[in-house]
Amino acid sequence: MTRLALYLLGAPCLELGGEVISLSHHKAMALLAYLGVTRQRHTRQALAALLWPEYPPAGARSEVRRMLWVLNKSLGPGWLEIDRETVSLPSRPDLWLDVDRFRELLATDNHHSHPASQVCPACFDSLAEAVALARGDFLAGFTLPDSPDFDIWQTFETESLRRELAGALERLVQLLIQRGDVRSEQTINYARRWSALDPLHEPAHRQLMQLYAWAGQPATALQQYQTCARLLEDELDLPPSAETTALAEAIRTHRLPAPAEAIEHNGARAASIALLPQTTTAPPHNLPVQATPFIGRETALDNLHQRLNDAEVRLITIVGPGGIGKTRLALALAQRQLQSATTFADGIYFIPLAPIDSANGIAQTIAEGVAFPLASAGEPATQLLTYLRHKQMLLVLDNFEHVLTGAELVSQVLQAAAGVKVLVTSWERLNLASETLWPISGLNFSELGSVEEALADEAVRLFMQTAQRVRPDFVLRADDLPHLKHILQEVWGMPLAIELAAAWLNILSLAQISAEICQGLDLLESDLRDVPNRHRSMRLVFDWSWERLEPQEQALFGALSVFRGGFTYEAVRQVTGASLRLLAGLVNKSLVTSQPDTGRYELHELLRQYAAAHLQADAQEEQTTRNRHSHYYLTLLQAREAALKDHRQRATLAELDADIDNIRIAWDVAVTHEQIDLLCGATGPLYYYYELHQYFQEAE
Repeated sequence: MTRLALYLLGAPCLELGGEVISLSHHKAMALLAYLGVTRQRHTRQALAALLWPEYPPAGARSEVRRMLWVLNKSLGPGWLEIDRETVSLPSRPDLWLDVDRFRELLATDNHHSHPASQVCPACFDSLAEAVALARGDFLAGFTLPDSPDFDIWQTFETESLRRELAGALERLVQLLIQRGDVRSEQTINYARRWSALDPLHEPAHRQLMQLYAWAGQPATALQQYQTCARLLEDELDLPPSAETTALAEAIRTHRLPAPAEAIEHNGARAASIALLPQTTTAPPHNLPVQATPFIGRETALDNLHQRLNDAEVRLITIVGPGGIGKTRLALALAQRQLQSATTFADGIYFIPLAPIDSANGIAQTIAEGVAFPLASAGEPATQLLTYLRHKQMLLVLDNFEHVLTGAELVSQVLQAAAGVKVLVTSWERLNLASETLWPISGLNFSELGSVEEALADEAVRLFMQTAQRVRPDFVLRADDLPHLKHILQEVWGMPLAIELAAAWLNILSLAQISAEICQGLDLLESDLRDVPNRHRSMRLVFDWSWERLEPQEQALFGALSVFRGGFTYEAVRQVTGASLRLLAGLVNKSLVTSQPDTGRYELHELLRQYAAAHLQADAQEEQTTRNRHSHYYLTLLQAREAALKDHRQRATLAELDADIDNIRIAWDVAVTHEQIDLLCGATGPLYYYYELHQYFQEAE
């Protein structure tokens, strides 16, 4: 029996028969989630009004029909019950929904017939399993801007599930305290999650303060009190309650009752403190989901995993040229660590450094990545070091090569926080005494004597993965092998170059790609002798792609280099005037990455630098493009000022968070050219944005 699993507590994900499947349309996922959670029979008319409110009735019903076809095609027939007027997703044994399981587990705890203060293994296990299911907010990162009623439903479900999760975490903390586990990291982790769910809920802050103090961390407990006080003042203009202040004073003066005394005071009986099996939950993380499988480097991944778990190894730097696959290897290693180890109980965090311009921004970028709010007073680096001091955490610092002067901060982290390890990707080593270097080169491939032999090689598998995305009917034949071997040799097995070359299979044959690469390499090696060998093939692939773009595509590719941290099509249209079809052409040629779930696009940093060099060749065009970019994002800020202050605040903050790197660049351009009117219009909303996030250092 094939099992369909819907994961909606966090970023939405579908599994069919244990395999992850992706839906080709955003609205199809929304429709499936709505049917799955509500478990009601809905009329087609109601679904049309919910998801396509701006369409005429006939057009909206047509869209419902189209999305039902998409779901049936992706999931297979039989899951949905559909007739001429209604649609439902009925319950069945082989349909599993994390929201259903989450609420079922909470109901198990609520229905046990014993006093709430009694420690019960069954209650504990069900609660622990429930909170482990909650990977994040309901449909985290998923939104339908053109469907306000769906957005309202999603918001209500999110808040309801957050309240239920908060109650489960509170109950878990109470059970662990009654059991006597007042100093365990597990208890503190549950209390942290409880406090983070509702930052204005003082009982959660008090519980966390108490646990920190009992665990021998009074400074951290008092820091938690300061965090609570700051949040209450900023959000409600209120001081902490007398009870919270009294607890802080008791901790400060070492008058907090010992754990045993507190348990006795709360009325817990020794007989009820039963020994329970330890429940292992995955550590928190922000690792991005990869759109394609990780291919190759199995031996390197095994060896790196072993090194990372060596107590003597604190810093690993994966070094290699651009396009060699450093980031993918680092993410694969972090994902394996997440699945197989509990050493990093406080989390595994991916920190991309490419968007920042200097080493001065590293501390704040790490703080943002680990969700640690910096206070307005004090140096960011000092605050970060204090926060990390007692943590067990893995930090993955990506693209370190352009901020190498920040290596001193990495050294300080390693000295101050014994439980923190750092994994770095960079073109260059950090030159630190504790650094373990891990150089990587191109993917392996053999003589390709037969198709079967070739398909076992990691470089060929990566080529085939990309080839079959652009040409689903592509099959490797024996007479293709010499051409494929030549391509892999000329690009030295570099993953990015392999993917870019394979992307041309939608218009060229393997023989044509091989011939073009040969011709281009001869020119590059003979004319550009000062280019390091490790860059020649990558630069050739970029040049080769550039020369085959239409003039409009070249102009757009160069103009896109002014964006930082991704962009939307609307931004591209306003800044460059390009059509969606023209942008899609660059996506199809693997020069721009599309993220359908978020509606955003990205340029790989190397490609952005390459495109920027072409834009800089025309100084007037570069200045015009940068001015348009600055005008668009600062005007966007001004247009969002009202939304930052009403019920749209959360969605607006998420929108501005996604574009904050663009906003920073836009601000700098406007300052450089003294565009006073533009700056004045953007100052208010930018101030309010920084105040909401408490980014006071950057704001100043």
